[in-house]
Amino acid sequence: MTRSKLNQLRWQLQKLRQARRSVRLGSALAVIVGSLLLALLIVFGLDVTLEMNAFQRVIVFAIAIATLIWAWRKFAAPWLGGSESTLDMAMMVERRHGIESDLVGALQFESPEATKWGSAELETAVIDYVAELGGDIDVFDGFDSGPLRRRMTGAAIVLVIAIVTALLAPRHLFTFMQRLALSDVHYPTQTTIESIRIGAVEIDPSHAADTVVKIGYGQPFDVEVTASGVVPTKGMFSLAGKSGATEVELLPLAEAIKGDVPFVAQLPRLMEPAVYQIAIGDCWTDKAKIEVMPLPTIETEMSVTPPEYAIGLESGESARGLQRAVLEGSEVALQVTSSKPLAIARLQLTVGEESETIEMVAADDQKLVWSLPQADTPFASVAAPIRFELEMQDEDGLAPQFIPRGYLRLKNDRAPQIAASAIHRVVLPTATPVIAFRTSDDYGVASITLQLKVERGEDEEFAMESYELLDSPLKASQLPFSGEFRLPLSELKLEKGDSLSVTLEARDWRGRGEGAVAISEPLVLEVSDESGVLAAISESDQRSEEQLTEIIKRQLGIGEAR
Repeated sequence: MTRSKLNQLRWQLQKLRQARRSVRLGSALAVIVGSLLLALLIVFGLDVTLEMNAFQRVIVFAIAIATLIWAWRKFAAPWLGGSESTLDMAMMVERRHGIESDLVGALQFESPEATKWGSAELETAVIDYVAELGGDIDVFDGFDSGPLRRRMTGAAIVLVIAIVTALLAPRHLFTFMQRLALSDVHYPTQTTIESIRIGAVEIDPSHAADTVVKIGYGQPFDVEVTASGVVPTKGMFSLAGKSGATEVELLPLAEAIKGDVPFVAQLPRLMEPAVYQIAIGDCWTDKAKIEVMPLPTIETEMSVTPPEYAIGLESGESARGLQRAVLEGSEVALQVTSSKPLAIARLQLTVGEESETIEMVAADDQKLVWSLPQADTPFASVAAPIRFELEMQDEDGLAPQFIPRGYLRLKNDRAPQIAASAIHRVVLPTATPVIAFRTSDDYGVASITLQLKVERGEDEEFAMESYELLDSPLKASQLPFSGEFRLPLSELKLEKGDSLSVTLEARDWRGRGEGAVAISEPLVLEVSDESGVLAAISESDQRSEEQLTEIIKRQLGIGEAR
C-alpha cells in the first residue's frame, strides 16, 4: 500500500517534468520559427522595394543570419540549456509547499542502495510519512505555461502574415526564393520584356548579364526588344563607355498598346567597349557588356582548270578576282582565307533560275582557310553562268564588312568552219572525184563527216552514204586544216542523170561534252557519160579562157576609155 502511494507520487513528478520540458521545447521552437519567418519577411520587403543586386543581398542576408543567431542565443538557447530529473521536481515541490526534505529523502530511501545507509525502521517511517502526505500535494501548483502561449501566439501571427503574403503575391514569393540563391531574376512587373536582339545576338532578358554581345569595330548595329503586358509608347536603351554615356529611344513598330510589341533602335558606329541597359515601362534588364571586336578580313583565290581540249590554250592560273569567263566544262576551285577562325562559310549560288547553298569545308585546323567540298557541285564542271556570294561569320558572330560576290560567265566557244570544193562538177558513174575541204576552229575539231545524198529523177532519193574523213581529232595547233577525199562512186551503181549532193559536217571538239556542228554549203555533182563530161570540161575551159583574157585586158589597159 505504501509502495503504491509512493509510486503514484513519483508518476505525478514525472508528469510535471515532462510538462516543463514541453514548455521549454515549445518556447524555443516558437522563437526559432517566429524569428526565421520574421527575418525572411523583412528581407523580402527590402528586396522587393529596393531590387537589391547580388552583393547587396549578400550583406542583408549576413545581417539577417547574425540577427537569427543572436535571437537563438538570447531567447531560444536558455530554454534548451539544461535537463531536470525527478529529484529536481521533488525539491521544487518541497519549496513551493514548504515541505522539509522528507519528500526527497523518501524518494532516495526507495532506491536499492538505501539498505546500506542505516536504520531500516527510519527509512520505512519516512516513506510512510511521505506516502500519507502525497495525496494532499498538488505537484502542478505554481506551474506556468504562459511563456509558451505568448511565444506560440507571436510565431502564429508571423506565420499568418507569411501565408497571407504568399497568397497575395505568389509570383513575387517564388522570385524571392530564386533570389535567395543569388539569382538575378527580377520581380514580376506590369511590362514584360519577352526577347532582346542586339545585332545578330539573341539575348535572354532574364539573364542579360550572362551574354556578352560582340559588335564589329566601327560598325553600326540595331536593337530589337519585344515587350508584352502594359506596353508604353517608348523604351530606353542606355549605353555607357569610357568616352561617355548616351541614351537612345526604343520606338514601337506597332500601334497596339497591349500584346507582343517590337521596339527598335538604330545605334551609330561603336568604337569602344560599353555597358548597356534596357528599360521599357516598369521592366528593366541588368547591365550587360558589349565588346568591340575586329571584323574578319577575307581574301579569295580562284583557279580555273579548262576542259581537256583547251589545256594549254586557256590560262589556269589562280587569281583573286571573282569575275571570270570560263569555257563550258571548266573546273573552278575557290579558296577563302580569313584573318579570324570562321564558324560559318558557305556559298549562295544562283544557276539560271535555281538557287543552291554549298557548305564550304575547313582546309586547316585553325579554320582560317576554307575551300569547296569534293562532292559534285556546279563548280566541278561549269555548265551555265553562275552568280554567287560568300556568306561568312567568325566565331564571334561577326561577318566581313564587305560581302564577296562573284560571277562566272561562259566564254563563247565558236562553232567550227568548213568549206568543200571540187574541180569537176560533172562526173562519170564510176569516177573517183576529189573533194577538197578546209576547216578551222578556235580549240579543235573532233570529226569531219561527208554526207552524200543521191537523187534519181524528180523528188526521188536513191541512196545516202556517209564517210568519216578524220582518224583522230584535230587540235588547235593543227588548225586550220586542209585535206582531200576521193569519193568512190563505182560502188553506188549510178546512172546518167543522177544528182549527187555532198555536204561536210565538222564537229567541235569539247572534250567529253557534245560539240557544236558546222555544215558546209552543199556541193552538187551531176552524173553523165563521157560526152557530157567532155562538154563540161570544154565549157569550163572556155570560161577560164574568157576570164584570163579579161584579166590580161585589165592589166594592159586595153579597151579603157580615153
